Amino acid sequence: MRARWLVAGIGLGLFASSCGLAAPVSGSWDAQLLLILDGPQPKIVQPPFALDSVLRLDLSVSGLQISSLTALSTVGVEAQVFKLSVTLGALSLTDIFLFSRNIVEADQNYQITFVFPNPGGIVGQYIPIFYKDLVTPYAQLARLLGPTLTESVTLRKKIVEAQLALGGVTVKAVGLFANFGSAIAPQWEVGTILMVSGQTVSGVTVRSETYIGARRGFECVGECIPELQFSQGRVVSGLNFEYERLTVSNLKLAGVTISVDIAVKFNDSEGPAGIEYLQITSSGRVESLALDVTDILYLNSDLVLSSHTLITSWSVGNIFVTAIWVDTLGGMTFALREFIASFSLENMNVTSDLFTCFSQPGCFGLDPIYQHDVQIAFKNGPWVVDLLVVFLGLIKPLDKAVVTLSYTEKSWGWRAGTAIQPSGLKVQEFYLNLNF
Repeated sequence: MRARWLVAGIGLGLFASSCGLAAPVSGSWDAQLLLILDGPQPKIVQPPFALDSVLRLDLSVSGLQISSLTALSTVGVEAQVFKLSVTLGALSLTDIFLFSRNIVEADQNYQITFVFPNPGGIVGQYIPIFYKDLVTPYAQLARLLGPTLTESVTLRKKIVEAQLALGGVTVKAVGLFANFGSAIAPQWEVGTILMVSGQTVSGVTVRSETYIGARRGFECVGECIPELQFSQGRVVSGLNFEYERLTVSNLKLAGVTISVDIAVKFNDSEGPAGIEYLQITSSGRVESLALDVTDILYLNSDLVLSSHTLITSWSVGNIFVTAIWVDTLGGMTFALREFIASFSLENMNVTSDLFTCFSQPGCFGLDPIYQHDVQIAFKNGPWVVDLLVVFLGLIKPLDKAVVTLSYTEKSWGWRAGTAIQPSGLKVQEFYLNLNF
């Protein structure tokens, strides 16, 4: 048990010694209790729960920025992160150390591609995105990745970043060092990402990304809460040329802004080598109608149109409406995929998010709406009440309802959240935050 706290103790010791230099220390502490239930039970003797806390510390010493993040739970220290950054004129340097019991890799779509330790059944699953529901994703992560927290805390990842900005051109190099093995038998893999970007006099931005021993995506440790996700890239086995991505954005043509994004794979370890995709995004505004229009063309590896998405947004006063259309026939025949409408009053915001069956593969039934999210947020000073109701149809059947009540001051705050489904209570959350 003492070894479990070693890394955190070293970090706190560094901060304590730095405090002797009269450097200001700031930070925060969060604690969260989740009661994770499967529905009504006649008698609950030992309900499954997750108790987690995160301690953040920030320190500035002679231009050097030092930060520490410690994630603790019932297993002890889950993860410890140290970040050091400094700016020397046009040069910025960042060094990140990730200590953890596990390591998780996910692609840009949040699908898990690798995990160690691997109890089975995790690779291929998706890491939940914290979007509307801020309660159940924590429970999903605890269930999904809790079984991987069995190794001793060891150095899992090191990320080194160097960025130089000169004359409108920015050059950035990212070094990724990942330990895919255990504390006793480490297995290190190395990757690097080289980025060059610049902007022309007319405002056109060009960005090139070269991936060697790495691919797009991110790596995370612990239970992969947002604070423990690192989006620099993910390491793959072998120090080979893996990926090249070129983005040209902010091209102006007759009032239309155009962006081009193309990616090429050099290694066939994750699908055939060659062009992966070509995406062309065009956006403009029809002032007479106060309408914003975005057109997205996505071509596959054969440069054949794979998807065509049209996004129209309109707003007047406190009313906002967005419609997302998809071309289902490969021409200019669009079907509504999602319709978002929201309006704001003095202290309240109401949002309706409709997902249709017209563009959803395998979606059949009499109701053309396969999901309807209704979110109502009410704020009064430091108090916020948020209600999310999800229907598997226009107004029925009910899938889940999530309600949170929060209170926030400058130095502290708390939140209580409840998620229920027709089968009963699913998750109960209690959250406390202290800032200092």
